[in-house]
Order: sequence, then C-alpha cells, then structure tokens
Amino acid sequence: LSSLGAGLFVASAHPVAPVLATLLFVGFFLLFVWQPRLGLFSIPLFLPALNFSPWTGWLMVDEFDLLVLAVLAAGYFQMLRVGFRLKHMSAFLLLLATVVLLVALGAHDLAARDLDWFSAYATPLNSFRLGKSLLWSVLLLPLFAPAGQNASPNKATTDFFLACVLGSVWVVLAVCWERDFFPGLLDFSTPYRTVALFWEMHQGGAALDAFLVLVAPLLVWAWRATTSQTLRLALGAFVLAFVYVCLTTFSRGVLGAIAGSLILLSALLTWRRVKGGQATPVFNPASVLMLFLVSLEVALVLGSATFMNKRLAASEHDFAGRLQHWEQGIGLLKTPKDWLLGIGLGKLPSRLTKSEAGPALPGSYFLQQDAAQRTMVIAGPDGTIDANNDWKFGGLYALSQRVELISGQRYKFSMDTHSEQAVQMLVQVCAQHLLYPARCQGRRIGLRAGGWQHWESKLSGYPFKTGAWQSVGRGVFLLSVLTPGANVEIANLQLSVGGGNLNLLRNSQFLDGGAGWFPAVRSYFLPWHIDNLYLEILIETGLAGLFGFLALIFLIVRRLVKAYRQGNPLAAYFLSSIAGLMALGLLVSVLDMPRVATLFALFLLCAWHCQQQPG
Repeated sequence: LSSLGAGLFVASAHPVAPVLATLLFVGFFLLFVWQPRLGLFSIPLFLPALNFSPWTGWLMVDEFDLLVLAVLAAGYFQMLRVGFRLKHMSAFLLLLATVVLLVALGAHDLAARDLDWFSAYATPLNSFRLGKSLLWSVLLLPLFAPAGQNASPNKATTDFFLACVLGSVWVVLAVCWERDFFPGLLDFSTPYRTVALFWEMHQGGAALDAFLVLVAPLLVWAWRATTSQTLRLALGAFVLAFVYVCLTTFSRGVLGAIAGSLILLSALLTWRRVKGGQATPVFNPASVLMLFLVSLEVALVLGSATFMNKRLAASEHDFAGRLQHWEQGIGLLKTPKDWLLGIGLGKLPSRLTKSEAGPALPGSYFLQQDAAQRTMVIAGPDGTIDANNDWKFGGLYALSQRVELISGQRYKFSMDTHSEQAVQMLVQVCAQHLLYPARCQGRRIGLRAGGWQHWESKLSGYPFKTGAWQSVGRGVFLLSVLTPGANVEIANLQLSVGGGNLNLLRNSQFLDGGAGWFPAVRSYFLPWHIDNLYLEILIETGLAGLFGFLALIFLIVRRLVKAYRQGNPLAAYFLSSIAGLMALGLLVSVLDMPRVATLFALFLLCAWHCQQQPG
C-alpha cells in the first residue's frame, strides 16, 4: 500500500503528463501482478531510458522511480496473496532501518521550504535523492527470494543477465543518435563525450561509464550462450556497436575497467576449462573473427589523431588535479565523529562548495516568492571563476529548458530583470544533446543596476536547419549570468520566432515552481562529485559506512568464488562485473547517480542468490 500510494502520488505530480504517468503506473502495476516475473526483469530493461528530467525539471525523483514503485507494489501484493514469509525478517528490517537512518541523518536540517520536486543538489533533500537507490535495493531484496524459486536454480540470474543486455540496446541506440547529431558517427577527434539518456550527467558524473562497465562482461555470456547462427550474427553486430559506445566515451577509466574485467573473466573461464580436463583451448572461428573485428575497431577509434590520445597524454596533469580534489573532499572530515559516521548522505555538494578550500560554484538558481509575484533568481559564478571570456557556450552554468527548434527563423527573447549591480548575461537557443552545443543563436545582455527593467531583442546567429529525426528534442534555451558574484532576479520570460507572439517557453512566469527548468553545466563539474567511489562513501557515511560496504563486497565475492568452484559458471560474470565497477570506482563516483547505483545494487542482490549448479 505504501508503494502503491507513493507511486500514485508521484505520478499525479508529473510536471508534463500527470494523467499519462498515472495510467502507465497503474498499467505496469496490473501487468506485474498478472506476470510477476516481468517486474524484476523490467527494472534493468528500462533503467537506461526512464528519465526525462530535461523536460520535467525533476531532480529528486524521475520516471524510473515510478517503475520501481510499481514493481514493489505488485511484488509485495503477490507475496501477501500467496502467504510468502521472508526467512530473515530481522536482517531485512535492520537493513531498512539503517537506510532510513542514513537518509534521516543526511536530511536532519530539512525545512518545509526544501520540500520541492525541483530542489537542487545542495539542499538537504539531496539525501533522499541518493538514499532512494539504497531504499529501492533493500525493498527489492525480499522479491528476489520468490524469484529464485524456479525449476532451474539460476533462471532468475539468466533472466537478469538477459534484461541487462536488452537494456543496453537503449544505450547503444541513444549514443548513435547522439553522435550522429553531433559531432558525427566517425568523428573521433572532436572533444565530445557521450551521455546517452543518462541526463543525470548534466552536472558531470559517470552514469554511462558505470553502466557500460557493469554490462560489458554479460555480452560475453550472451555470445557464449547463443547457438543460433542468425542470433549470433545479430549479436556480433551489436557487440561491435557496444564497443563503439565504450570507445566514444573517451574515458580512460571505462577502457581500463572493462579491459581488466574481461581479463579476469578470461582467466576464470580458462581455469574452469582446465579444471574440467580440457587443457587445450578450442578456437571457435566465429569467436576468433569477433576478437579480430573488435581489435580492429579499437585500433581505428584510438588512432593517433583522436581525442582519446589527447586525454591519455594529459593523464599525469589530470591525476594531479584529481589528487587535489580528493584532498578537498577529505578536508571536510574535521572531527572524530565525521571520520566515524561521515558528514551525512548527500551532503558532499553543499559542504564542498562552502568550504574555504573547496571548488567554486559556476552558478546556481532558486525561486523567490514575494507578495506580488514568484520570480527566479540566477546567480553568477563565484569570483574565482572568470566566465566573461567564455560566453560562447553560455558561460559555465545556465538555467535551461527544452524548446522546439524552428527551421529558418531567428528567435526573439524578452524578460523583466532586477539586479543590485550592473551585470552581463547571455541568452541562447542551441541545438544540443546535453553538454555540447552544435549550433546556437544568442545575445549577450548588459543590464544596469537598479529597479526592474524590461529587455528584449532578436538573437543573432544562423537559422537552424531542422526536419531530420536526429534533431527531435534537441532545442535548448539557455540563460546564464556571466558576472561573478552577481544575482539577477528574472520574470515574465518570453521566447518567440518571427513576428509571432506565441511563447515557446513553458512555465515562463514560474507559477509551477521549477517545472520544465533544468540546470545545465559545461566543462566544470568539480562541485558535485568527488570522483572516487570509496572517498564518496567515506566522506558521507564515514569509516563505518566504508567498512560496511567493503565487508558486503567481500562476503558477496567469497560467496561467488565458492559457487564458481562448485560448478556455477554464471558466478564468473558477476565477479567480472563487480571487479570492473570496483576498479572504475577508483576514478569516479557511483552512488551519486541513483539509477546506476540501483543497477549496481541489483547486481549485488542477484550475485548473493547465485547458487551452486550441478554439472
């Protein structure tokens, strides 16, 4: 009832399509009641696609949460209907209480004004945003017990593997769609890093990286499990596309973690073959051809003139900067209590930017309500960041909204502003996916200090050429404050084309709060991530949390090793995926991206239920 009620409440509050969201939530709930197996299967299947934050403006919840709530409501309903009783109820309740305590400690200073669907990451509600992946994991735990009661001991595991592989199709298609739009499928020299449909990366992060590392070993499982020549041909083409996606992240961590996980997987499979008495390897022609094609693809993408080689050449410099950033994060632990229990779940962004040695904020925004009207306040970068010479891309931080790209027209923009000092602003309409604009129309704005003033002008720049399917959803309106330390109050925004007065902006007077508005950041992501999984856990949950996490990983790995030695071949893929993610965690944060954090937790839950398989 709690899951069902929460799902209906969240769906009815959807900023864009509340009726559709509610109908879909109820529909999925009924589907999972009718076919319980589809519930857990659907989570990794739809995980890469269910987030529409650039359109909704939601930061604390998203459409993926609605799917999880539907699975939970249907799953617990089935458990109630069949009279299922969890064996280790006390352990389950202890885990649930621990998660609730972590969220409560992180949000201890939560005030009524912070209870907003569109709260930013520096608010106390960020504790819930990060904690919900832990909450989903614990609440899903009892559902894995009924799922494991199949005729085949590992049927639930193979279903999970299949769902992850099918879910990666969303990622491959999204990256091809993204790169075909800009910079181009075969352009490997332009500095462009893909994000697929992981919109959480609007302020940096490694959601796509973590997803690829977790799923990569499962493609080997799919290849080895496929016997049909037709399916193997299709899978081979998909593997090449998946490798292309991995390479075009241009992430040194992704390539290193996947290479290491596949080496570990090869060693485990070789050990199993030798133990089975097959000392000489069997060279399957299809597998040999696949390895050759993958090697050729790697050589082509990582050629001498590619963006990746520039990143590799800058590794030493980048690592020095990363060390300095890690020192800033560790500096937040000032007392023995901080070292033991951490500063609080979700507190890293707010504490890091407020510390003296921490990174400066490139900007921010917040709603302001007075007796007359509701307005939005956009803050410029901190004084240590000079964005005045970087206006081409809208500075480093912008308030954004998805708008329609209209062919052959120049945009016109107007707004009312108020500032206590003279400021420079930048307004743009760009064709872009998330982080990098392909083309923009824009205008730099100079505002005087004083009372409210009205500003309007046509934007300069070439008209857009639209009509291709790749450009759907790629129009982005961006508004930035370029003057360091300045705050600008804005109201009555209007964006139109030609001589028309139709406003292309939704919620332009902010009557619906932050609905439709989304923060956009370029190039500078230090304030929101510590770029290390282990430091992330240490800083926010202390040595107690880090020890608990490492102890959990140790127990699961030991269980997997035992299962593999006793004859379960699926354990090798879990070991490889977990090892890859743990290696990637040396260079990126993971838990601050709730969708991939939930996927990682699902890997751990499935791995715990990975049992011995005869033969």
